[in-house]
Amino acid sequence: MLGTTTRAALTCLAAVGTLAAVPGAAQAAGSAEGGSRPTRTVEKGHAVNCSGRSGDVFVAVDLYQNSAYGTHTGVVVETPDGEYGGGYGPEDTTLFSGGAITADIPLRRLDDTREPAGDAVVTGTYTAAGQPTRVHEVIEDPAGHYTVTRGTNTPLDASVTVEVLGQAVPLSCSTAFAFDLTVVRIATGRG
Repeated sequence: MLGTTTRAALTCLAAVGTLAAVPGAAQAAGSAEGGSRPTRTVEKGHAVNCSGRSGDVFVAVDLYQNSAYGTHTGVVVETPDGEYGGGYGPEDTTLFSGGAITADIPLRRLDDTREPAGDAVVTGTYTAAGQPTRVHEVIEDPAGHYTVTRGTNTPLDASVTVEVLGQAVPLSCSTAFAFDLTVVRIATGRG
């Protein structure tokens, strides 16, 4: 339902507890080919996955900001008159800053016309909602290429609204957290 790339990244990473490992994994997979030196990145940022309904309008929004891999957004809007979608990334924009969430995401009809339909304007606030949780994961993908992630994820309490197609829609966020990770990518020279 949400942007395929963004949704896949959020789903995969939320399931394993760290949202910052995947965006660089594909880029780094070949970087240490043949057992060469590991690559190390520090990844800090935020992620939210929110959805809501107002009357007959349903909206789902993914926002992701990573200091190493940029900003990614995705939005899907379902109305009786049709479906709309949009998103961007990676870009060098700020979505999360000092407790405020802001994003302007261009929309298009999801039909043969792909007509522009204005912007989805996302606004809100966030605060820490608990203590940081330690993250330590080792993932092999593809064979012989390892990603070792260490750091913390901090749960967030996010209050988010989107103005879309002339309607304000309050959103509930099923996923909302900040991350501060060091990610090491290693190729063993096998696989």
